[in-house]
Amino acid sequence: MTPTAFEFTMTLPGDARLIGAIRQLAAHAADYARLTTDACDRLASEVERAAAVAISSTQVSDAAIEVRFSGDHSAVNVVISCDAPTTAPHSTSDNGVSVNWTADGSRHTCHIRQGIPA
Repeated sequence: MTPTAFEFTMTLPGDARLIGAIRQLAAHAADYARLTTDACDRLASEVERAAAVAISSTQVSDAAIEVRFSGDHSAVNVVISCDAPTTAPHSTSDNGVSVNWTADGSRHTCHIRQGIPA
């Protein structure tokens, strides 16, 4: 792993008590990629929101949530996926952070991207 190339994935139970840990991992990944403090905070906040939505949308206690963190020379990416019977939330983009929700059957995936300035 280097600041311009890293990836790690974890699968955890969909327990709302773990949302803070997911946020901290996002902040750590952003810091590792040497994003500004503001960019780290924006990314961590969006990841926290998406994790909360994913966990609540499963409607099953402790359903598996997969979280993948990756970075390269252009962006830090966080992908959260889970099985959910609900409609995927709306996608957004603000302050350099894009949040893109997709659904493939009952599988919901949220791709969060924070660009790295050149």
